[in-house]
Amino acid sequence: MLLLTLLLAGCAGLKPAQPPDLNITNGHLFGITRLAFEPTGTRIASAGFQGDLAVWSVPAGELLGRFKWHDKPVRGLAWLPGGQLLSADESGLIVISDLADKRILHQHETSSGLTSLAYLAGAHLVVAGYEDGRVVTLSYPDLTGQGQRELGSEVVALASDHAGERLAVSTDDRRVRLFDSNLTEIRQLESPSGTALELRFSPDDRELAAGAWYRIFYWDLATGGIRAQTTEHWGAVTSIDYHPAGDRLISLGRHTDANLRLVTTDGGKVLRRLQGHRLCGAAVRFSPDGRFVASGSDDESIRLYDLNKPYRPQRVGRNW
Repeated sequence: MLLLTLLLAGCAGLKPAQPPDLNITNGHLFGITRLAFEPTGTRIASAGFQGDLAVWSVPAGELLGRFKWHDKPVRGLAWLPGGQLLSADESGLIVISDLADKRILHQHETSSGLTSLAYLAGAHLVVAGYEDGRVVTLSYPDLTGQGQRELGSEVVALASDHAGERLAVSTDDRRVRLFDSNLTEIRQLESPSGTALELRFSPDDRELAAGAWYRIFYWDLATGGIRAQTTEHWGAVTSIDYHPAGDRLISLGRHTDANLRLVTTDGGKVLRRLQGHRLCGAAVRFSPDGRFVASGSDDESIRLYDLNKPYRPQRVGRNW
């Protein structure tokens, strides 16, 4: 009982924090896996462990549609030009769907063990990473195979830069590398002390950030040099995102810690604590204008926090 109490306390986060302005409690059965804001910021897409996708209005949280293109946990989610949605699941099924017409435009079955997904807009390429260490590129929109690279260790995370021309890849052997759209290696970055669990490019594409156990790592992409930033998280920092201004970053914990922290990128100063989820965190994203933070968790909820409101932290109450 004592161990259970400690674990629940860890996931809850007992420091006073800003409560969510919206709490969608029935997001996805068994939990959320991915979140993606539409570029206009008026909608957010979510994905779950049972393969279902949903689209919600922002900031009201009205359910605009729910779709079942997948049967396995969704491991990749991104908006494409024209309001299309790109999604992929663990079985290797990659789908491009038209949400207005509620239909699949293109789909392609790749191999199982898909872990991550990215879209290189500048090259019109979809990129998928796999447990067996492969990175595969497919053309957009028809999803025909274009290239493949063997990295020798499980692909943990992918990220595309904002120009849509470079790809960052982290693997389970603690390596982080940059590739061009032809999967030619540009640079191997200085190795972090732990596996990079999620990667995000800064808005100006000069820096790369990664969440890891207890820390956030930052790389100067001109030199490949690394700096580590300690956090208030008590476990894995499973998801991160840059504020559009580039000077702040939001982080979400997972193991024993589902808390959210808004910190400065230059020194890690905590600017806001956001109330965490009941169970382990899965995904966090800024809205395109930087006003809202959205988070999703194994507790099946999606939460929205308004950063334009004055910061008035509260202790966790009975409605948490």
